[in-house]
Amino acid sequence: MKKQLIRKLAATFLVAAGCALASEAAVAAPTSETLTAVFTTPDGGVTVNGYDGWVRLDVSGVGQSLGSCFNDAFYLYTCGIAHDGSFYQLTFGTTTLVALNPAQDAFHFIDGGLPAYNPSHNYVFFLNTGVFSPTLLHFGVSDGVFRDNSGAYTINVTEIGVPEPGVLALIAAGLLSLFGFGLIRRRADV
Repeated sequence: MKKQLIRKLAATFLVAAGCALASEAAVAAPTSETLTAVFTTPDGGVTVNGYDGWVRLDVSGVGQSLGSCFNDAFYLYTCGIAHDGSFYQLTFGTTTLVALNPAQDAFHFIDGGLPAYNPSHNYVFFLNTGVFSPTLLHFGVSDGVFRDNSGAYTINVTEIGVPEPGVLALIAAGLLSLFGFGLIRRRADV
């Protein structure tokens, strides 16, 4: 009788944990949005949603931020393909971006470093936001003079799905219940 009660309780807990996990997964779908970051101001575009931890970025677009030379997210490409380590590239921050600040160049925050030049000017990479609570992300172009700039980046930001602590606790509890249920069953068989 006692063993049957324990089995029923374990089965009920597993069903409840599974339902809670399924509903949490349905609610916690990754956030994603597309924004435009113009070249005519240091803080060219800001996300609507808050992000933390690592995000995936899909960046495309070209513009003019060095005289007659055109650049994409990381390379000057019409004046010889070159990466300028300080200017004329995608910038990133969790606060308002300012002109002439090479520390805000996005390549400092990218997993694996600077992507190789892509003639289609489309880059996909993972970026560490450096924050642990949802925060608006700022994007722009690194430059000092913006009045002669043109163009924009199109940036798709997608959060990387990391389970919430509550989901991890439910998974752990479910695994422990299965383990306990297996021990009870094994003892009953002996």
